[in-house]
Amino acid sequence: MIRSRLHSVPNPILPILTVLLLALTARANAETVELGAPNKPAKPMVVDTTATIAVEQLAPGVYAAKLSYVWTGWVELGDGILVIDTGFNEQGAKALADTIRARSGNLPIRYVVNTHAHQDHTGGDRFFATLGPTFVAHANAAEQIQHFLTWGGEEQEEGDALTHSDVTPPTVKKITKRTSYGGPKRPVQVLSLGRPAHTDGDLVVYLPKQRILFAGDIVSNRAVPWMVDPGMDVDGWLKSLDSLLTPAFKIETLVPGHGEIARPGQQGIAFTNHYLLDAREKAAKSAAYGQNLQQVREWGYLGAYEGLEFYSEVHFLNMRRLYNQAKGIKTPGRKNTHAIKIKRT
Repeated sequence: MIRSRLHSVPNPILPILTVLLLALTARANAETVELGAPNKPAKPMVVDTTATIAVEQLAPGVYAAKLSYVWTGWVELGDGILVIDTGFNEQGAKALADTIRARSGNLPIRYVVNTHAHQDHTGGDRFFATLGPTFVAHANAAEQIQHFLTWGGEEQEEGDALTHSDVTPPTVKKITKRTSYGGPKRPVQVLSLGRPAHTDGDLVVYLPKQRILFAGDIVSNRAVPWMVDPGMDVDGWLKSLDSLLTPAFKIETLVPGHGEIARPGQQGIAFTNHYLLDAREKAAKSAAYGQNLQQVREWGYLGAYEGLEFYSEVHFLNMRRLYNQAKGIKTPGRKNTHAIKIKRT
């Protein structure tokens, strides 16, 4: 055994080594102490999944609500409430419903408009279904939403509010062009822009009198958009953004699917337009140069967007999809935004 010679150590270091030796000796002789009742396995850690809601009144009777990382909203109609998207799960939906009641009283929930079928925007549908509204979705998204309302998903295996209620899952109303709700005081237009964009089943909600647009995920403002859906079409998406810049829309306030509210609305539209063009151009050049797809985090870097919401989670998935498209490789895409982690508080 090699013995340490403490007398040969310079004096300033001696106290430090003495403390380390004492710590190592204590660790070797320490007993493991388990807290809680004896002979019982430790309980698994419970993750706090409380939803955070930030509400902004955009006009009398018109509200936007950011449910953790997803923008939702509602409009007071003459006979009830029209809700725009329901968030990512039942717990968030319950919080959203409580928030609506706190702001708008006990008006019934008449309509729920799903801007598209991604679960971060529809995950609360089953809870809202217990409140008796009519569900509205694009014809191309209605089947997926209907399936979720009827059968649920993995998180419904043990039952949820709809499972334990006597409510029959509603039939989703399919929109191909437009439909209108409300009266002359607060008219609401639910519109398809006519092209596949973020998905092949996007809707926007427009209040022409208040000049407010709920754009769903067609617009992300200072947040990286999800470009991995199987129905995503960059050209259609760009043309859809162009449609929002025509005289048919006068947008003073734009509520995006993610990111920040844009005032005027052109700011959010311009951000999304620039990202789509920049990402596609970078991916196309890299594909043409023959750069390795597996090195996407090197060639796919876009410094102008680094640090923005979802850059690290989503941007490089987008670049892989666009790279493959530039190579003429058909990819299945992903129907839901599983790459986006639900924020915990």
